[in-house]
Amino acid sequence: MAKITIIGTGLIGTSLALALKQAQLRNVEIVGTDSDSRSRAGAQKSGGFDRIENRLMNAIRDVDIVVMATPVMAMRELMEIIGPELPDGCLVTDVGSSKRVVMDWAEEYLPRGIDFVGGHPMAGRETPGPENADANLFRDKAYCVIPRADAREQAVSEVTTLVQAVGGRPFYIGVDEHDSFVAAVSHLPFMLSVGLVGCTSKSANWDDIAQLASSGYHDLTRLASGDPIMHRDICATNAQHIVAWIDAFIRELYYIRQSLDTQTKEDTQELQRSIQVLADEALSKSSMESDVEGLQKLFEDAAVARGRWLAGEVNSKSREASPEIPSFAESMGEMFAGRRLMEKSRQFFGGREQERRR
Repeated sequence: MAKITIIGTGLIGTSLALALKQAQLRNVEIVGTDSDSRSRAGAQKSGGFDRIENRLMNAIRDVDIVVMATPVMAMRELMEIIGPELPDGCLVTDVGSSKRVVMDWAEEYLPRGIDFVGGHPMAGRETPGPENADANLFRDKAYCVIPRADAREQAVSEVTTLVQAVGGRPFYIGVDEHDSFVAAVSHLPFMLSVGLVGCTSKSANWDDIAQLASSGYHDLTRLASGDPIMHRDICATNAQHIVAWIDAFIRELYYIRQSLDTQTKEDTQELQRSIQVLADEALSKSSMESDVEGLQKLFEDAAVARGRWLAGEVNSKSREASPEIPSFAESMGEMFAGRRLMEKSRQFFGGREQERRR
């Protein structure tokens, strides 16, 4: 019987287990493990795993396929720990949203007898945890497949089979293309969502603004409620590409601004040159260090701010009705009373006018 071990039983890991279980694969045992006891308990309740192991080494004993479904920055230490213990011929894959660093760590820490094929399902949701797992999460979604240079053809085929089993569409792509393209359509939208929440919730008028925020704001800020640690790791390990796309977005946003404002041509050209310098500097750097703690706090603050808004905890007191302002019923009564008075006035003055004409 083949053994698949999923390390990390959060939203993606447990969704993978549920999808594999739904595929009704024959002679396959699905084992899960996680460093968090609450996540293990939630995964056990999901019914997606045949077995949940408390100990990592027990989970990888005699394993055929290992799926790393942890935050990206945890994968380095994980590969360093499990590498020497993996059976020869074992296949290792992952679901990380940044690929260059993961491929480099695989090269450094996994023995030559181990095949590594990077993976990244383009699916997810802002609500983390095994309790939000869904067997159909990957259905009809692109699932990136990025083999290590020395990976055997059989290993690539096995990952492809796994992707198809969970309902995904295998999408073969190079590591650098992956990190740039995903930064554009996944990481940048998250940063824009966080930026919008920060921009609005830090306003002195947020208590009043929040009362007007509706479906458009809800949809555009959805991603800001995502797991801060997961997104911290993604952004810290793919900073160069994200910064480049942020700069490209700033340029596009400024073009839109130009249509709304009448700045001089000289001011416009100077700002465009400044933005281009920033973009060129970002792209020219081979690596980029990120403020990991600062990123996590930024994402946590945005998630908390949006959570308070969703829960209705942002209240406006400045515009509450005062005792002097009539109630709705009173206002309606006054309106109808006013209409009756106007009608009587018309009748009265109309009668006087007719008398004068006589």
